Amino acid sequence: MAGGLRQRAQQLKEKWPGYGPLLDFYVTVREAQEASKPRVRAARAKAENGRGVRQGFPRIGEAGFPIDTKSSVSLFGTLSRLGRAANPHFATQVERIEQARADGSMNLEALLAGGGREGMTEKAAIERGLDVQVLSFLVANSTRPSIEAAKDQLLKGFETDSWRECSCPICGSPPALSVLKGEPARRYSLCSHCSCPWQIDRLSCSVCGNNDQDSLQCFYGEGEMACRIDLCDSCHHYVKTIDVRALEAPDPSLEDLATLHLDVVAAQKGYSRAAPNPWSA
Repeated sequence: MAGGLRQRAQQLKEKWPGYGPLLDFYVTVREAQEASKPRVRAARAKAENGRGVRQGFPRIGEAGFPIDTKSSVSLFGTLSRLGRAANPHFATQVERIEQARADGSMNLEALLAGGGREGMTEKAAIERGLDVQVLSFLVANSTRPSIEAAKDQLLKGFETDSWRECSCPICGSPPALSVLKGEPARRYSLCSHCSCPWQIDRLSCSVCGNNDQDSLQCFYGEGEMACRIDLCDSCHHYVKTIDVRALEAPDPSLEDLATLHLDVVAAQKGYSRAAPNPWSA
């Protein structure tokens, strides 16, 4: 993963130099998460029965993911160090988080065990005068290896082909992105919470399911034929779709970061992203 990811990041940095620091930070975070995965000891997630899934209910909700607190705390420390070196504001926030832990006003273990659900992270940040985005970023990325381990466990023996909902079949979260892959090309949504992929209709809105072609449109950035923005006039959301077929080391989130200027255009047109990008300001 590391070599291909770094090579692709370098290609994107040469094309869009302004994204250089962000892409470098992303690569180091991804590498830290990959290094953390072998240490994750995830408890078995309790899933809904097959009947519930067939009726359109996800296997578990966001609150159902078991978190390995020990490995998450360790990764939190690693990501805090990486963030401190990458950005002055991030460094200041890390110092304040460490102070809150030292004086006992923040129980990081409990926060991570909660996986950021039900606004726990936002509440903790506001109560302590911390930057919500920074704390949310650290919590989400520190718990991601545990969440993805549980997601992989839940996908074993579970066919997502019959899933027809716009939300994730595992946890019910909205899509972060969609990707095109395979020949002929098929379109898949990627969950914003657990990264689960599921196949969707290529000619419908991946957020609300609208398939009225008169109310669906898309646009590409200049020289960005592998990445487009899909707009829906029914729900007024947009989703970024990335064609990974031409990428040697496909990492949709990396491609997403290198095209944040397309998100700006979509927002200016009056559309909002279904799930906020934790990497953008």
